[in-house]
Amino acid sequence: MKPYLVCHMVTTIDGRIMPARWGTLPGPKSAANLFETTAASYGIGAWIVGTTTMLQFCAKPFKLKPVSAGARSALRRDHIAKPDAKRFAIGVDRRGRTFWRSDEVDGDHVVLLLSDRVSDAYLAHLRAAGVSYFLCGKTDVNLRVALDKLSRAFRLKKAMVQGGGAMNGSFLNEGLLDEISHLIVPVADGGRDIQTLFDIPGRAPKKSAAKLRVISHRMLGGGVSWTKYRVM
Repeated sequence: MKPYLVCHMVTTIDGRIMPARWGTLPGPKSAANLFETTAASYGIGAWIVGTTTMLQFCAKPFKLKPVSAGARSALRRDHIAKPDAKRFAIGVDRRGRTFWRSDEVDGDHVVLLLSDRVSDAYLAHLRAAGVSYFLCGKTDVNLRVALDKLSRAFRLKKAMVQGGGAMNGSFLNEGLLDEISHLIVPVADGGRDIQTLFDIPGRAPKKSAAKLRVISHRMLGGGVSWTKYRVM
């Protein structure tokens, strides 16, 4: 099982995704406002981001309390802190780099997708903070396993993937994306080693990751182009 996945991103004409580099955009909306308002039009109550993006929303790192050896077996089980939650902030955090003082981001319940590499002390910290978590692989997060667990635990039907580029690329390369919502601002970045919409880890594959079919296309204020694609 998996939810219907929409990857929603704003990029330059050359596919870069670092809006801090863009300066003031033409038109009435900032890059952040453009992203949020168009994403909200989908009415999807769950968003998925990678560790780098999730670090923008969590607390600063702090020292974790040690846990007893006897607590390990309980901690190493998936933990659903709020089974009746309706909105979700989902983070892929295989090494346990995000720290939490709350179980919410702007009212959305925090759910972390982890690997077995995280410590018992880290898992105890998440439970104390009221954060839900799923263990989804030994050294990395198996995205198919993670989506299956999310679907079953929360009856999640739809979710929105929102970067960064490596995580978007991983979802695309695994054939897990159903739709791409791509906004292009009238900016040419040109910077080398700047994250793009899809950065598939490792050596470049021999063929492109996916073929797409256009669902719709609109021109927005300030010369912004918005195209929706079905992933074939």
